[in-house]
Amino acid sequence: MSRGTVDRVLNGRGRVKADKAERIKEIAERMGYQPNIAGRGLAASKKRLKIGFVYIDDEESPYHKVVCAGAKEYAKGLMQYGVEVIFFPFKRRPSKEQGILGDFREKLGHPEIDGWAILGMMAKYLKEVLTELGKKKVPIVMYNIDGECDWKLSYVGCDYMQAGRVACGLAALMTGGRGNVCIASFDPGKLPSSVLRIKGFEAEMAEKYPCMNISGKLFLEDSGELSELSSKTIAHLEEHQEVNILYLVNPEDYRVCFELSGTPVLDRIEIITNDLVTEKQREMIRKGDIAVTICQEPEKQGRKALEILFNYLALGIKPESDWYKTELSIQIGQNI
Repeated sequence: MSRGTVDRVLNGRGRVKADKAERIKEIAERMGYQPNIAGRGLAASKKRLKIGFVYIDDEESPYHKVVCAGAKEYAKGLMQYGVEVIFFPFKRRPSKEQGILGDFREKLGHPEIDGWAILGMMAKYLKEVLTELGKKKVPIVMYNIDGECDWKLSYVGCDYMQAGRVACGLAALMTGGRGNVCIASFDPGKLPSSVLRIKGFEAEMAEKYPCMNISGKLFLEDSGELSELSSKTIAHLEEHQEVNILYLVNPEDYRVCFELSGTPVLDRIEIITNDLVTEKQREMIRKGDIAVTICQEPEKQGRKALEILFNYLALGIKPESDWYKTELSIQIGQNI
């Protein structure tokens, strides 16, 4: 084997036949090989890399604040390698005057960025504006929601179909497999996260729980306010006394619980939510207003996106997978 082949395998550069790569790794492990981290760090510091991190900074989207906090913590460690992470905040709803493309044009007149981390559904707009500005092709790592873009290097996020299946399993456990479920979300079906969660819930129910039923799926219209979702949900629950499970699909939806708190409806239903990101949610879980929430490691999504970009740009290490799955966990009042 040539020295070049060994170097490519041990440093993740280029392609080597799988059987040959495996043999090299086994030999390296037996010999106690460790990569020269100090040397790599020195080489990285000479590149003076800039990474852009696009995130949602909005009171209506507390989940993304946690993702950003994870990224900012990781960015501190990258400073020792001469890597600057530049954060680009956006609102959940684009400005009416400019639209999302206009918002991107306003923010991206910045020195050359070597790679981007971005919420996947925004990636195509990022690429469009960068191309418009004459910027060169650079790697993009998507987080939280996957997206279509030929500049994509990798995606970091949970399996939303599986999250929906987990929610269905929890509903079945709480009702002996005889749940009457109301599903509610501010999203009218545009976000892959909600579409796939609901699809996963329905698939699991169809396969395993023939005695369970979905009484209704309630969504907010595009121009509506979150308070309207609460009103629709309460009206549905009052009309359908058989409902014993309320599944709130997205993190923002938990606000419906504020309106339900203290009402007779809350005494006969169990509430399942996704993502534990605010202290108000924690209080509601401790009180029992929310029975359970399903989490997906938001901090890791921010950290891992930057780690993948740093490894690729600074060290020449390609990601091992085009999808790094974050873990789903179940949080109840007794473990928060």
